[in-house]
Amino acid sequence: MDQAVAAEEIERYIRTEFLDGDPSAELAADSPLLEWGVLNSMNITRLVAFLGERFDAEVGPGDLVPSNFRDVDSVARLVARLAPEGAEAD
Repeated sequence: MDQAVAAEEIERYIRTEFLDGDPSAELAADSPLLEWGVLNSMNITRLVAFLGERFDAEVGPGDLVPSNFRDVDSVARLVARLAPEGAEAD
């Protein structure tokens, strides 16, 4: 899985689902999602479900740590590590 492609998809999902699709909302690859309150326990659950559906990335209990959800880049690195070899975004 290409990390840059994953980051684009994840950013789009977060913007659409958690920021009401606002294109002007401040969101960069290194925006502190946890610190800003964009990701809370419910939104992380939704994001994990999205990662499984979109990238076939199986996020286990041991992966549910703040460092994996700090920002879009962290989530993309998680996907790159967990997605099956050869998986590509559609």
